[in-house]
Amino acid sequence: MRALISFLLVSAALGQAQNAVQVSNYLFQDTLNPQRTGSAALTAVNPSGNNRFVTDTVFGQTRKVYDITGSSGPLTAQGGLIYQAKNKVARDNYSMELIFRMDAASTGWRRVLDVANLQRSEGLYLDPSGYLAYYSGVSATGTDKLAAGTYYHVVMVKKPGAVLLYVNGALVASRTDGTALGVMDAGLNPDQLVRLFLDDDTFEWAPARIALFRVYSGPLSLAEIQTIYAAPFTSTVGLPAPGFQSSGIVNSASYSPSNAITPGGFFTIFGTDLGDDFSDWSQSFVDNFAPRRLNNVRVLVNGLESYISFVSSAQINAIAPDNLVDGPVTVVVEYSNLRSTTVSTTARRINPAVFRFTPQNNRYLASTANDGSAYIAPANLFSTNGVLNGLALRPARPGEYVVIYATGLGPTAPAVPAGQIPAGRNGGYPVTSSSEVRLTLNGQTTTVTPAYTGLSGFPGLHQIVFLVPDIANGEYDTVLVVNGFASPTGAFLPISK
Repeated sequence: MRALISFLLVSAALGQAQNAVQVSNYLFQDTLNPQRTGSAALTAVNPSGNNRFVTDTVFGQTRKVYDITGSSGPLTAQGGLIYQAKNKVARDNYSMELIFRMDAASTGWRRVLDVANLQRSEGLYLDPSGYLAYYSGVSATGTDKLAAGTYYHVVMVKKPGAVLLYVNGALVASRTDGTALGVMDAGLNPDQLVRLFLDDDTFEWAPARIALFRVYSGPLSLAEIQTIYAAPFTSTVGLPAPGFQSSGIVNSASYSPSNAITPGGFFTIFGTDLGDDFSDWSQSFVDNFAPRRLNNVRVLVNGLESYISFVSSAQINAIAPDNLVDGPVTVVVEYSNLRSTTVSTTARRINPAVFRFTPQNNRYLASTANDGSAYIAPANLFSTNGVLNGLALRPARPGEYVVIYATGLGPTAPAVPAGQIPAGRNGGYPVTSSSEVRLTLNGQTTTVTPAYTGLSGFPGLHQIVFLVPDIANGEYDTVLVVNGFASPTGAFLPISK
C-alpha cells in the first residue's frame, strides 16, 4: 500500500509539476534502509571493507552517521553509495537533500553527487576552494565556502531548464537559462542511478560522512528548504498527513476492529504515513512510564494521549489511556506538525483477546510453561529444531501450570495507571472480575478456572496462569471468558501427555 501511495504521489508530481513530495528518506541509524517503506536500501560501495556507522556530532546533536572510506585510485577503490531513483522522480524535476562533511585533508575537486552514470564530468562538487558547484556553470562564490571536516545541509533543486544550490537554508548558486545540467539522461543513465561520493577519475574523490539523504519529486521552494534546515532530522516537508480508517484500528492481540480499544489495553493502527523511523519503546521509558511520544508521533484517544510501543510508516502499537467510557471514541494520529483526520471507533472496558505466535496464520496461543522452561507450541512452529531463544518448544503437559498472554481484561486491584510498569507485589495485580474468568477448551467441553488472571510485569499485558487439565492429546481451541465477554476463537493450545 505504501508503495502504491508513493507511486500515485510521484505520478501526480510528474504530470502536474506541483510542490515537492518526499519519496525517499535515509537517516543512517545503523542501517542503509529507508526510514519509510517504498524505496530500496542504499547500495554500499565498500571496496576497502571499512565503511561503517559511527557516532558523530551533527549540528549539535549526537547522531549515528555513515563513514565512507576508500582510496581515490584506482577507481575500484573508491567508497560511496548508490540510490535508485527510477520510478521515483522525473529525470528533470526533483530535489535532493544531504547533510554531509568531507574529509579535512581533502583537496582539489571532490564529487558529492552524480546523476549521469559517471559518463561525464557533470555533477555536484566541492571545488578546490571549497565552494559548492554543479559542474559546469553553477558555482557558489563569496563567503559560501564549505570547510572540510564540518557538516553542512545541502540541497540541489533540479527544475526543467534550471539548477539551484542551497547551503544551510540559503541559495548560494543558480542557473535558470534552460540548462540541461542535472537531467538524468535516458541514454546515459537508463536506470536513474544516483551515485554519492563516487567519481569517474582518480583525482576527484574524498572520504566523507553522511548523516541524511532525502529525495523529492518536484522542486523544493526556498521557504520549504529553510523550514527543513531549521529541524532537518524531524522535518515533515513534502509528506502527506497520517491516514487511516476505523477498520484499521484493531485490538493488538486479535486484530479485530470490534471494540478495538480498552482502557489500559493494547491497540494497533494500520495506515499510511503514520510516522517515519521504525522504532520501539525499549529505550524510551521514563520513571517506569512508557512514552506518550515516540519519534515525534502521538496518538490521541478522545483527546487523551496514549502510550506508544512501536511506530513505523504503516503501523502504530499503543496502550489506550485510562478513563475511557464504553461506546464511541475518536482517534487522531499526530506526526510532528502533521495531523490525521479524526477517526471514530468503539471502546469497551472489557474486551478480552489472547496473543498468538505469528507462524501458521496465528494458530497457536502465545504461551509458556509457568516455570519459564519452555514455549508451549509445536516443536516445528518456528523451524528451529524445537528450540527458540534457548528454550524448548513443546506441547503443554497435563498437570503443569501454563501461562498465556492477553490484553483488554479490565481494571485490576490494586489499580495500575495505563502505561506504567507494575511494581513488584506479592499476589500481583489481579483483574477485579477475577471470579468471573474462565478458559474453555473445544467449545466448552472442558472449562478451567485460572489460578491467576492479572497484569504481568509489563504495561498493558495481562497473563493467565492455569493448570492444564488431564485430557486427551490434541490441539484445543481455547477461549478466554471475562465477565461474560469471550475472546475470539481459533487460538489453539497443544496438549500432550
